[in-house]
Amino acid sequence: MTNPNIIVRTDFKLSINNIDRNKFKIKSDQKSVNSMLEYFSDDKKRILNMLDYFTGKINKHEDINLVLEDGHYATKEEYENRKKCIDKQFNKSNVWRMVLSIDKELVDNNITWRDLEIKLAKEILPKFFKKMGFEDAKKMCYQFSLHTNTSHPHFHIAFMERKPNTLNQKNEFMYRRKGEIPVSAIKFLMNEVTLTIERNSKFNPTATSINNEIEDLKKYFNPKTKNFVLYDKSNILLEEKILTLGKMLNEFKDSDKRIKYNSIKDKQIKELTKQIKNEIFIKNNKLNISKNEFNKKIQEMNNYLINVSKRNNINLKDIDLSYTKSKEKYIDNYILNSIVNYANYHYKNNSKSILNKDDVIRSIIMKIYNKHKNISRKQIIVNSFNNNYILATEFKNAIRSINKELEEAVEEFYKMNSNTI
Repeated sequence: MTNPNIIVRTDFKLSINNIDRNKFKIKSDQKSVNSMLEYFSDDKKRILNMLDYFTGKINKHEDINLVLEDGHYATKEEYENRKKCIDKQFNKSNVWRMVLSIDKELVDNNITWRDLEIKLAKEILPKFFKKMGFEDAKKMCYQFSLHTNTSHPHFHIAFMERKPNTLNQKNEFMYRRKGEIPVSAIKFLMNEVTLTIERNSKFNPTATSINNEIEDLKKYFNPKTKNFVLYDKSNILLEEKILTLGKMLNEFKDSDKRIKYNSIKDKQIKELTKQIKNEIFIKNNKLNISKNEFNKKIQEMNNYLINVSKRNNINLKDIDLSYTKSKEKYIDNYILNSIVNYANYHYKNNSKSILNKDDVIRSIIMKIYNKHKNISRKQIIVNSFNNNYILATEFKNAIRSINKELEEAVEEFYKMNSNTI
C-alpha cells in the first residue's frame, strides 16, 4: 500500500506444519525466495538464511545492521542465535515479511533514522501486532534492518510467533493459521509511522497547547484561586443545589474519602451534579472562554489526525481520535469529581446553611409582626408580600450570615483538598 511518503509491501510464508500449506504452490515460493536468497533449497533453509539478506553483509564491528525487539543492534552471537531460532520456529509459525519505504526528506526534516528505528521496535510494531490480532507482543519474534543504499530508504521487517499467540473460537491460544496481513493493519502501520515521524514538529506542539488549556480550566475548580466557580455568594440557587447534592451524597455514601463521580450509581445524584456543572458554565463567561479555547485546540488536533489518516487512505469511520477523546473525558471527569467532593465536604460543614423557604418566609413575617403588633396577622402577611422592596431586603438579611459561613467553608475545603483535587 502507498501514500506520497510511505510505501508498504508485504508477503508471507506459511509454516511447515500449517494445514493450509498444500494449497499454495511450493515451487512458486521457492522461486520467490531464491530470487532474494540464493542459498535456499527447501522451506526451512529459506528462513535459515533470510537474515543474511536483511543485513546485507556482516560488518567488522561487534554490532550488525539488524535491530531486535528492544531496539538494540544484534551482536554476532545474537545474530547466529536468531537464525537458529527462526529455523526451528518456522515448523510451527508462519513468517511475515514487509518492506517499509519512507520518504527521506520526511524523516530528515523531523526525526533521526536511529530514533525512528527505536520507535519502530519498541512502540510501533508492538501496536501493529495487536492491530493484526496477536494477543501479546512479547510472544512475537521480530527484527528489521534499514537499507539506505537506494534513493528511497526502506526497512526490511520479518516477524513470527515465538509461542502460540492467536486466540481461536474456543478462546485457546494457537499459532496463526492465516498468512495474509489485513489491509486495516497495514493502514494502521502507515498511520503510526507518519505520526511518529511528525510527532515533534506537529503532534507535540498541539498536544502541549491542549494540556495548557486543561490546566487553565482546572483553575476554576481550585478553591485557592479567585476564579473558583463553586462558591458564588450572589448565586443562592446554586448554593442550595450544592448543599442539596452534598446531603444526597451523605445519605448514600457516609465516608470522608474522596468520591469518584463515575462510581456513583444513583441517577438523581448524577443528574443534579450535571445540572450544577451546566449552570456553572452558563453563568461564568471566563469559564466559557477557557472551555472554548480548549475545544479549539481539540479540534485542531482532530484536524491533524484526520489529515494524516486521509494521507494513509484510512476510512473516516476508522480514524483513531482516542487521544483527543481521552483529553475531553479527563477534564469532564475532573470537573464532575470536583463538584461532588466540594458538595460532600460543604454539606458536612454547613448543613445548617441549607435554605428552607418556609423558614425564611416565617422569619420575615415574624420580624414584621414584632414591629407592628397593632395590626392583624392577616394584614401583616398581605403587606409583606405586596411590598417587594421589604421582601427583597429581608431575604438579603436572612442570607447575610450564610455568606460569611460559606467563605470560611471554602477556605477550609481548600486546606483539606489542595493536594487531591
